[in-house]
Amino acid sequence: MKKIMLTFGLFVLLGSIFISCDQNRYYEKNEAIDQNIWYYRDAKTFEVDIVDSLQAFNFYINVRNTIDYEYANLYFFIKTELPNGKLAVDTIECQLANLEGKWLGSGSSEFRDNSFILRQNMRFTQKGMYRFYLKHGMRSDSLQGIADVGIRLEISK
Repeated sequence: MKKIMLTFGLFVLLGSIFISCDQNRYYEKNEAIDQNIWYYRDAKTFEVDIVDSLQAFNFYINVRNTIDYEYANLYFFIKTELPNGKLAVDTIECQLANLEGKWLGSGSSEFRDNSFILRQNMRFTQKGMYRFYLKHGMRSDSLQGIADVGIRLEISK
């Protein structure tokens, strides 16, 4: 009986830890890349409804790559469409491997998961629907080894 109670208590404790770790998530979506080959023309679109222009957020880019990816980094073109229709474009670089070629992020088999902070404590100036378009900005038209890309907004404390 003690063993059952201990197992149940451990399960409840671990469950509450996982739930509390993600309580700041406002939005997160990851898009799978067909056959782990990301073509330049294949922009991934994310729509986020911002209801409070005073709320501060931490903005992340999520990348899941395979160990077959042939580069150490990944450039993104991020186009943001604001609720009023105006556009903003940004370019960012995400480092997927260190100088020695060791993969960064979590994972121990074929896949590596990374989350890169793009902006901290940012505020959206307008309420409404924001659209984010992600395309890769590498010189090759097709990238072998990119499995998923996405964005995450966390409420900043």
